[in-house]
Amino acid sequence: MEPVKWSREFSVGVEELDQQHQQLIKMLNLLISARENINTHSEEISDILQEMTRYAQKHFKTEEKLLKAYDYPDLEEQRMEHRAYRLKTVNFSTATILGIEAVPEILLAYLFDWWTHHILDEDMKYKSFFKKKGVR
Repeated sequence: MEPVKWSREFSVGVEELDQQHQQLIKMLNLLISARENINTHSEEISDILQEMTRYAQKHFKTEEKLLKAYDYPDLEEQRMEHRAYRLKTVNFSTATILGIEAVPEILLAYLFDWWTHHILDEDMKYKSFFKKKGVR
């Protein structure tokens, strides 16, 4: 798995959200770069996952607040996506604590797929909405 390269195709057109997405991609890339050295007993995976989880919470809160402020019609769909992510990362954290050996590769694949899909598909749904509202 190659690190994710940020490009204009990831931009949702809202500077604050783009900056947060870039930070999340950087965290994902840290995991990708360190994957050979990561195992379920690694503090590194635990630390990065905790940091990524905290930052994702901040991002979700910012995103949902902005979507609510502008009456985005699919806000609940975004909230459901965010809830599913939180539940899955809690499950991974629990599995890491339990020392389940398959966690690192499964976790990495999940995070890679979820963040790229979420930004490129789900978040792109509000790009034109915010553009019409003049939100940058």
